[in-house]
Amino acid sequence: MGQMIYDYTRSSIIKAANNKDLFVKVLKTAARELLPHEREKLINWLFYFTADKPEIQKWLYEAMDKKILVS
Repeated sequence: MGQMIYDYTRSSIIKAANNKDLFVKVLKTAARELLPHEREKLINWLFYFTADKPEIQKWLYEAMDKKILVS
């Protein structure tokens, strides 16, 4: 079931990529719902996903600074 939550989180992030508030909300939900190894996998995917999207990458770094995905 964990993989389903991880996949759902990824698809939610893709859909939320045009709205900062929604993007951060999905990240907060992911931090709460995912297991630690799934969070690490998601963080790695997020860096890949945002590599060519500087605006979203900026939101990701802001979230990382606020320790949203870190448990």
